[in-house]
Amino acid sequence: MKARRKRYRNRNKKWGKMLLMTGIAVFIIFILFNFLGRFIPSEEEKKAEDYKKAAEMAGCTWQELVTYDTVRYENNLKNVNPYLSAVDFVKMYYEIYNYVETENGGYWALVSGGTLSDSSSIWSWFGLDSGSDLNAVLKASKKYQKPEFVIRFSPKELNDLIIEKGFSEKQIQWLDRLMTSGSLDEMMGSSYALPDYIESAEQGYFAWPTPALHVITSKFASARKHPVFGITRAHNGVDISGDNAEGSPVVAIDNGVVISVDLNGGERGINIKVQHNIGNDIWISRYQHLSTVQVAEGQSVTKNTTIGTVGNTGVGTGPHLHLELTYNGVLIDPLLLIVDK
Repeated sequence: MKARRKRYRNRNKKWGKMLLMTGIAVFIIFILFNFLGRFIPSEEEKKAEDYKKAAEMAGCTWQELVTYDTVRYENNLKNVNPYLSAVDFVKMYYEIYNYVETENGGYWALVSGGTLSDSSSIWSWFGLDSGSDLNAVLKASKKYQKPEFVIRFSPKELNDLIIEKGFSEKQIQWLDRLMTSGSLDEMMGSSYALPDYIESAEQGYFAWPTPALHVITSKFASARKHPVFGITRAHNGVDISGDNAEGSPVVAIDNGVVISVDLNGGERGINIKVQHNIGNDIWISRYQHLSTVQVAEGQSVTKNTTIGTVGNTGVGTGPHLHLELTYNGVLIDPLLLIVDK
């Protein structure tokens, strides 16, 4: 009887040890998964990071790239490769030279050159398979880093891209709503709220961009009929004009750096983009339909410095300035933050 009790106690001890060890193992696994979960990104987080990296490589904003894919794939991004979509956002300029020997040594003579504005042309030029992503395109371009070749990539405008791809009016309206609502930032894990005060600007406001012109001809709107194309879509900025508008000076609304000067901006005409870094926020002001440009890419500008003059280049109905303003990638109404003194 005593022997049986002893065996029973030993068996209980053995089971107790096994349960304790199992409990410890489960606890360790639980802690490990919780710990790793903080450092191993989820599928959604990886996708968001890929969109941001792909957009940076293409020279567009991640908001533009995500919006483009969200609309054309009808909100299903599960199997979409952001680096492949990014190829649509680039155009490529190339020059091919041949070395000509002379009595004095020789020189490189231009043989041919041009601009490739669509992904198919770029793939074909490099001999790549259709569907090669931007990583493959940039890798292929490195083979041409030789004296006889000049290759430059530049970003394509979202406005031009949606026309090229034949987006419908409904798709364009959806795209406009996404670009102006701030919902993309929430989708990608960022918050969207305008600051109450802009530290670097006078009295918390940006400068008025046209000192001699004060007539608002078209406001920021969620939808309006385009005066030339006739389709209904968002007006993502504010139009300013007035008497003798042609050639009137356009000034930078705040201190910043010129990040783009486009002399052939399609619908936008001649246009300039200036980036203003204020605290942790990035503001970008864009001045469109200009007649002349008085700054260069990479140049620092101060508030109220003349950067160009009003014109009617691109698509428009008369001389005016179209001003767009983005806050951390989201298009907002400039009239909320510029003051006409």
